Amino acid sequence: MDDYILSCQDLTVSFKDSEPPVLRGLTLGVRENEFLVILGPGQCGKTVFLNCLAGLQLPTEGAVYYRHNKVVGPGRERGVVFQKYALFPWQTVLGNVAWGLKSQGVSKEKRRAIALKYIQLVGLSGFENAYPQTLSGGMKQRVGLARAYATGPKVLLMDEPFGALDAQTRYAMENELLILWEKEKRTVIFVTNNIEEAVFLGDRVILMSARPGRIKIEREILIPHPRSYTDPTFLALRQEISAETDLAL
Repeated sequence: MDDYILSCQDLTVSFKDSEPPVLRGLTLGVRENEFLVILGPGQCGKTVFLNCLAGLQLPTEGAVYYRHNKVVGPGRERGVVFQKYALFPWQTVLGNVAWGLKSQGVSKEKRRAIALKYIQLVGLSGFENAYPQTLSGGMKQRVGLARAYATGPKVLLMDEPFGALDAQTRYAMENELLILWEKEKRTVIFVTNNIEEAVFLGDRVILMSARPGRIKIEREILIPHPRSYTDPTFLALRQEISAETDLAL
């Protein structure tokens, strides 16, 4: 898998008290600057898979590789955006976005400039001094996106980041994410259990089976952006993937 920025080979994850395994025999390569969506029913191991790619979970068998290097833990080249906002309540928007840069030893002046750039890109200019408790759910997730992008990862791993949002805010955030991705090209691996979201966002969709999680089908999404939920091609592809989706356990 020499042409891929991130890949896994025969990835299996088992826990002592779990039978069958959570994941079994996953082999996958992710292209540079690709927007890859991992789709599947509840409890199929999507989050465990993402954690393996992030280096937060070591596989029982197989391995994950960043370029040619085996992943054995977290790395700066891989940023993570969680479903829960995971913001520091005692830090302002600016402080939250700059936090990772501070831990990397970036000077105060430079990290402020970088943080302000990404705050502007996610549409939060004017809220630099606001605290998380004063922000809406969509605004909090924008802060999370800005913080992840600010540290300069080559790969952005996103675990159902819009799952807790209402439908209208979710749709707005999907569009905002695509705008940000087009401006700041990074490889994105996005986990969701929402078929419409997968087809709306992805260059490619990987559909996982029910547990043990395996790759069931793979679909290239050739519909150009911007996409419409009511486009006949979109609806046909959504139906095709839906017919292949296992029921949640």
